[in-house]
Amino acid sequence: MRTYSTPQSALQLEITKLAIIECCISVALYVVIGINIGSFKFLAMAIITAPVMLLRTEVSSEWGLKLYERYFNWLESDLRAASSFQKVKFFGGHLIVGPVVGVGIRIFATLYWAVRRPLEALGEVPRNWLRQAICTDFFHPPEILPLEAARGDRNKIFVFAEIWESQVSASNAREWLLNAVIATPVFMIGYLPSLFYRISFKATSVAYLPLIWVAHATVENPMPIQQRLKRITKGEFEKVRRVLSWGIIATLLAKLGFILGWVDWGRIEEKFPSKRLVENLVVPVGWPWWQITLAADALLTFFLLFYADAALSRLEAPQSWNEPTVLNTISAVTFLRAAMSLLTVSHFFHIALIAAFPALHLN
Repeated sequence: MRTYSTPQSALQLEITKLAIIECCISVALYVVIGINIGSFKFLAMAIITAPVMLLRTEVSSEWGLKLYERYFNWLESDLRAASSFQKVKFFGGHLIVGPVVGVGIRIFATLYWAVRRPLEALGEVPRNWLRQAICTDFFHPPEILPLEAARGDRNKIFVFAEIWESQVSASNAREWLLNAVIATPVFMIGYLPSLFYRISFKATSVAYLPLIWVAHATVENPMPIQQRLKRITKGEFEKVRRVLSWGIIATLLAKLGFILGWVDWGRIEEKFPSKRLVENLVVPVGWPWWQITLAADALLTFFLLFYADAALSRLEAPQSWNEPTVLNTISAVTFLRAAMSLLTVSHFFHIALIAAFPALHLN
């Protein structure tokens, strides 16, 4: 285990002692802030924005760097034909607008390629979590774009290393101050948010551990396709899930019957000792999101059964199904089902936690 990270060591997923310490400090920092201000909204916002790091891929990172290079090429082409006043104007735009463009490219590139290649993005989630949480520390220079420090061409884009080196190599205080003034907009707009974002991600890294496990167990499952299909159709675990799914579907159909007037609500209440328990579980006046995820989970379970059974009989047929397509479909559906299960379980865990410790009710 390394003591601290470098851009290359982070790419090679080398864990560092300093990164682990930073994770613990970041979690403690957000908890203290939440307790002091009486709200954990900042932590919730960090959890929501974390996928921008988790869903990045090699393709999205390289593509983002190329877009950033094209932006600076466009700036330089205009500068060559500009007057002195326009050059100063463009120089200011280079320092202020450039970082904003870079941050926008970072977000757009990640989301664009996640939509284009969702399974590839999901497959990178475990590695991205490992890299950002326990392989990257403050010795790794901040980046406007992913891979900027390791693969960014200084002749084509403006990187943080240039700011640092210009300050270190300053021959006198006047030069150091001038470099600092010039670099301040770039650092404040482009690199300082990256540092805060890195701290926020480390603070929420524990919250994403279940998702990391799900992505690793579904999208990155190394099991041969035939064995995966047989476990879906004949495995004991899947059999239990199908029994539970039948119960969920029957309960939700009974609720639908109550809403449509086909079932007497009084009869349902008579079967259970607690009226409040029935109201919380059935929720007769609406359709809460966790009931929708339960229903989707149940339907996906039966879809997997029928699809796996059909695929088993057709993979080796004369007009066989495409094996990569079958594998991608199984991986995507199992990931989606597992992710919805986690959401549903987290809801009931939150209810149990609040019931046991009312003082922990979070804003």
